[in-house]
Amino acid sequence: MYMLEILLHPFVQRAIIAILLTSLAAALVGTFMVFRGLSFLVSGVAHAALGGAALGIFLETSGLAPFIDPLLGALLFGILVALITGVAGEAGVSGRMEVAIGVSFAFAMSIAVFFMFYIPPERVPQIWGYLIGDLLLLTEKDILLLFTACFTLAIIVVLFHREFVYVSFDMDALIAQGVNAKVYHYLMLITMAIAIIVATKAIGAILVYAILVAPAAVAVEWGKSVNQVMLLVFILALTSQMLGLISSFQWNFSPSAVAGIVAATIYLITLAKKKAK
Repeated sequence: MYMLEILLHPFVQRAIIAILLTSLAAALVGTFMVFRGLSFLVSGVAHAALGGAALGIFLETSGLAPFIDPLLGALLFGILVALITGVAGEAGVSGRMEVAIGVSFAFAMSIAVFFMFYIPPERVPQIWGYLIGDLLLLTEKDILLLFTACFTLAIIVVLFHREFVYVSFDMDALIAQGVNAKVYHYLMLITMAIAIIVATKAIGAILVYAILVAPAAVAVEWGKSVNQVMLLVFILALTSQMLGLISSFQWNFSPSAVAGIVAATIYLITLAKKKAK
């Protein structure tokens, strides 16, 4: 009865919908990130959101561009990081891409700190909200944005599933077939960036990194096919976040923190078992 009453609250229902949508995003995007060796892209793009949001708020409050929304700034910065990463990795070298992400990450965070001094103090928490996030504080606008992004993401992944697999594992083979691999290379990165930014807006950079990377890292170890890996990612991401949500009601824990801990713990257990073999 107690749980039923909780489930009837709109903020809980929005949290559950967000969990389902972010789990879907993890399955569709996180899988290819781990395949491509770009798990650090989640952190780079998510933190780029802080710089973009800070710039957006500055342009809005200063009157220079009052039509600029913080989310638009975050999206532009996230896509910029993806494009820089794409240029560095056109040859298919993951190492160069990681360096590009690291430099972009430092640049975006520096931008965030710089503009924090020039925006109204009451708007600063809005920037840090991209870092922390909270499943229980989501608005209907957040859910609609997350749903739109996940729906679009699903269509793109279904349409270009084969090409994304080739880009992740063997870009040369795609080129040998006469296909312009660069197009799919950049499409995949931009798609990842948009999904990360929108998810970050809803649940924060910390939980996004845990949910998009850890379940995919575990699923890759156990899955026998790409589709099987995606299914496992969805289940693991969903389980981690639901446990976080339940713990917030039972023991007043942070749902995001618990979800991150559960996802990371599952990965560490998997790593230990693989090493033991």
